[in-house]
Amino acid sequence: MKRIISVFCLAFILLSSVVPVLALAADSEPEGNTADPSNVTITVVIPEPAPAPVSEPSVPAFINVYPSDVTETRENGGRQIVKTYDLNADENPADIPREDFERDGWRYTLTDITRRETAAADTRERIEVVTVNTDTKELEAILPLLAPTLEFTDEDGYIGILTLDIASIKVEAAGTKTSSYTMTVTREYPHLSSNDTALVPKTVEEKGKTYALADIDWRAGNTVAVDYDSLPEYFTAVANYTATGTSTKVTGYTTTAEYAGSLTKLLQGRTFYTAYFLGTEIVPEKIPLDVVDETPSVSQETPEQAATAEPTGAPITTTEPVIDSDITKQNHSGEWLVIIPFVGIVCGVAYYFIKKMRKKKEETTIEKTHNPAVDAGDDGGNDCPYTRRD
Repeated sequence: MKRIISVFCLAFILLSSVVPVLALAADSEPEGNTADPSNVTITVVIPEPAPAPVSEPSVPAFINVYPSDVTETRENGGRQIVKTYDLNADENPADIPREDFERDGWRYTLTDITRRETAAADTRERIEVVTVNTDTKELEAILPLLAPTLEFTDEDGYIGILTLDIASIKVEAAGTKTSSYTMTVTREYPHLSSNDTALVPKTVEEKGKTYALADIDWRAGNTVAVDYDSLPEYFTAVANYTATGTSTKVTGYTTTAEYAGSLTKLLQGRTFYTAYFLGTEIVPEKIPLDVVDETPSVSQETPEQAATAEPTGAPITTTEPVIDSDITKQNHSGEWLVIIPFVGIVCGVAYYFIKKMRKKKEETTIEKTHNPAVDAGDDGGNDCPYTRRD
C-alpha cells in the first residue's frame, strides 16, 4: 500500500513540475520579437469570388504595318527616330503606329507624318513595219516618202518614237497589166512565073512565133512585047504576115520598211509615308530624404473601407489589439493540448507499476506459504495468515 501511495505522489510531482514549464513556454515570445504583447497580428485570407461569366467582345483583326526603314539622329543633345513605310495597294496608312514608345531611357512621341508618291515606268522594245505604195522601185525616189522617225502607241498603252531602218527597205511589184497587139513580118518571093497566091507560103516562123499570111503585093519584072502586049517575064510577091502579141506592164510597187525603238508606259507608283518621332529623355524623380517615412507600413483602413474593398484573393494582414482574456484562452487551449496526453501517459505508467507490485506481492505470499522454515515455526493451526486458500 505504501508503494502505491508513493507512485501517485511521484506522478503528482511530475505534473506539478511540467505545468508551470508549459505555461512559461506558452507565455514567452519567440527570440528577437520585441513587439507589444497587447498587439497581435491576425492574417485574414479573403477568398477571391468566382468571376461572373462575361461575353468576350469581338476584337477586330489588327493589321501589322512594318516600316521599310528606321533611322535615328542625334543632334544638339536631342534625338529623333524616323520610320519610313512603303505601303502596298492593300495596306492602309491609318494602320501606321502612332503611339509613344520608350527606347534606351528616352520617350519618343509622334510629331509628323509625311506622304511621298513615286512614279514607275515600264519599257519594252518594238519593231513596227510600215508599207508604202510607189510608182517606181528606185530607192532615191522612195526615201522621200518614208519619214525618218515614227511616233507610235501600241495596244497596251506604251508610247515611244521609232527610227527608220534603211537596210530593212524592200520594194516589190504591187501588180501587172497584160495588153495585146499585132505583130507584122514581110517576106519577098521574086522570079515567080505567075502571080498565083498558091506560090506564096501561108505561114512563116519568126523568133519562135508563127505568123499567118495577111496580104500579098505583086510586082512585075522585065516586060516583053508579045502581040502588041507587054507581058512581064516574072513576078515578085511581097507577102505580109501578121501575129498577135501580148505585153505585161507593172502597175505599181509596194515598199516595206521597219521602224525600231523603245516604248515606255507609266505605271502606278508607290506611296511612301514617313513618321517622325521626337525623343524626350526620361529623368527619374528624386525623393527628398526628409519625406521618407521610416515607420513600418500599417494598414490604416477603417472597417467600412475594409468592407467595401474589392477582394483580390491575396492574404490581407491587419494589426488589431486583442484583449487579455482572448490571449489567455488561446494559451490555455494550447496548454491542455499538451497536458492531457501527458496525464494519460503518467496514469498508464502508474497503472503498470501498481499491477507489477500486486503480482510481486502475490508471489511473495505463495512463497511464504510453502516455506518449511515458516511451517516449523507454525503451531499447526489453521489461522495462519500466509495460508493460501484455493
